[in-house]
Amino acid sequence: MSPMTDRRGVSFTLNYVLTLGIAALLITGLIVAAGDYVGSQRESVVRSELEVVGHQLAAALEQADRLVRAGDTEELRLNHTAPAEIAQSTYTIEVDPGSPESDLHLNATELDVTVTVEAETTTSLAATAVEGGSVTIEYNTTTANELEVTDD
Repeated sequence: MSPMTDRRGVSFTLNYVLTLGIAALLITGLIVAAGDYVGSQRESVVRSELEVVGHQLAAALEQADRLVRAGDTEELRLNHTAPAEIAQSTYTIEVDPGSPESDLHLNATELDVTVTVEAETTTSLAATAVEGGSVTIEYNTTTANELEVTDD
């Protein structure tokens, strides 16, 4: 056999390079797929947590409404504690007044996730927008006869 027709060494080297290339492609595909999966799971967690925070705030607004309706309340301040961040993302709370159901819109600022929760109150609500976290629910008959959500 002449050195030009002997291809055994080339086959081994070519097989090794092809195996490494295919393994690299498979590993890259797995990393990309895992990254997408983690991203979708994060959005799901943020959506669920925003719903929980929204329902807790709606319950606090309904509690303040009951306190105002129970007696001759001229002034009320109710502190509501909530996390400042959800899954390392800050969020905003927008109060959209309606009658008798008002909407609370919670929007994660880092992700494109918005959740809407209804709050049923007899006392009207002021249209406000605050940063997520601890807030204060205020009622004062001298300024307005409505519940207002303000930053803590």
